[in-house]
Amino acid sequence: MTKNRWTNRLSFIITTSAFAVGLGNIWRFPYITGEGGGGAFLLVYLGLMALIGIPLLLIELSLGRMSQARQLTGFGKLSRQSRWNALGWLGMATSIFIQCFYVMIMAWIAIYFWECLSGNIAVLQTMELSEHFDDIVSNLGLVIAINVCIMAAAAYVVSRGLQNGLEFFSKWMMLLFVLLMLGLAIWASTLEGAREGLRWYLLPDFSKINLEVILSALGQLFFSVGIAMTVAFVFGSYTDEKENLVLSTTWVVLLDTFIAVLAGFMIFPALFTFGLVPDSGPDLIFITMASVFGQLAYGEVLGALFFLLLFLGGFTSLMANIQGISDSISEKYKLPTSKALLLVFAIITIGSIPVVFSYSENPMRIFGLTVFGLLDFLTSKIMLPLGGLLIVVFGAYVIGFEKLRAHISKEGGGFVIGGYWRFILKVVIPVAIIILLFYGLF
Repeated sequence: MTKNRWTNRLSFIITTSAFAVGLGNIWRFPYITGEGGGGAFLLVYLGLMALIGIPLLLIELSLGRMSQARQLTGFGKLSRQSRWNALGWLGMATSIFIQCFYVMIMAWIAIYFWECLSGNIAVLQTMELSEHFDDIVSNLGLVIAINVCIMAAAAYVVSRGLQNGLEFFSKWMMLLFVLLMLGLAIWASTLEGAREGLRWYLLPDFSKINLEVILSALGQLFFSVGIAMTVAFVFGSYTDEKENLVLSTTWVVLLDTFIAVLAGFMIFPALFTFGLVPDSGPDLIFITMASVFGQLAYGEVLGALFFLLLFLGGFTSLMANIQGISDSISEKYKLPTSKALLLVFAIITIGSIPVVFSYSENPMRIFGLTVFGLLDFLTSKIMLPLGGLLIVVFGAYVIGFEKLRAHISKEGGGFVIGGYWRFILKVVIPVAIIILLFYGLF
């Protein structure tokens, strides 16, 4: 039996949602939606989330509960073949790589929170915002110092234990997070361009749906829900046999998707009000949205609330990843929790430094990519899809569909997985992920 246990179902759902809800929902989802044509992308994304997102997360959580172990030992325990523990190592490496650049983006967000609150953004002209962004990200010493502070704060929360740390803080941060999102979305709906922005966002142009949009939505799904980072596997190991994983997983995915969709309600009306393009790419929140707040009455306050919202979303996800990684290392190497946590703190903090130096005057390049670019490519194009593929293969073929179905249906509140799931798990999902892998590489 595992040492850590969720206090109750609500704690499990909220904390797992806090892990899933992060910068992938608020930073990445809007600009990926913008590049995918708005409503066309949204329609595809919602369909894939129902068809693939829920089953994948359910499998990963179920495997964790079946093993009652962390990912570095759990896959080998379930299969009775230690080589499958490599899947746990792949997931943990993916999580660490993502956190190494994730914490840097959070540092940028923290700086922009102060820039808005102090009024520095408001005095800049629109054409100056891009240069201002470059100045901020190239202030390497400041970004690294904030990285260390963010990591220290997250490590402190995790050090308090699962129930008094991650669970407790996730509940209150998620409550504040959702209230801020709803407030900003309601504000955005009052803007002049709200109707046009929402029409573009919600009404799909079916001519824009193509293979590129479908694969982009599938890739975003992995980022948004956190599949294949094996943190969900660890969280599944904290649940007991009486937990209705079908219901809980559905709530987690619904909340995660609701937050992502709500981000669009918050951002796109503002963009259309000021005639800004929605396909601005990764700089959308730092340049385009900063331009919006610079033109609004009380823009300093609204901008500060927006970046506070982003930070809260990122911080809850960071805490969850640190919890999962440190618990896994502690179990694998029989380390005290404090030592495992210190090791994780050091690995991610030190690993983030070369990522920050991607924005130096002459950054190191590997295969023509900066360290940030390389980690982003490896995780989004290779490691996340590969991990997802191996997890579904492990569940459907190594454990076996019938055994997996029996475990999921056991406490499913009367819900029984239909035979059609066999085809989805054994054929549809693997083929979709293989296509995504080949598309990303070639």
